[in-house]
Amino acid sequence: MSLSILVVERERHAREGLRVILSADGHDVKVAADMWAGFAAIFSQPYDLLLLDDNVQSERHVTLNVLDLLRFARRYEPNTSAIVITSFDEGAYGYRMEEGVVAVLQKPVELTRLRGELEARSR
Repeated sequence: MSLSILVVERERHAREGLRVILSADGHDVKVAADMWAGFAAIFSQPYDLLLLDDNVQSERHVTLNVLDLLRFARRYEPNTSAIVITSFDEGAYGYRMEEGVVAVLQKPVELTRLRGELEARSR
């Protein structure tokens, strides 16, 4: 079963790489480069899974983080889950405590682990 996935990643090469790989695996993948594009994408359609770079920051003097995207998505589709991608060790436990976060992956992302997480979600 394929998933509807939104990748929110600030680095273009990582964002597009994930889009290409996950699309080739049969998933319906949309991408967003920043928080505002992420909110717009979530508003336009529901997603099964958000793949969130925790280094994406909000701008325009608004304090938001990627978990705010997950909370927003879950208002429209309560079963939406998220995988957080992080460069940092600290904070991983806090992400796992957030409702809907199913995994925290370290950068660079191991594709076999990511695919395993996606397979578990698509059952």
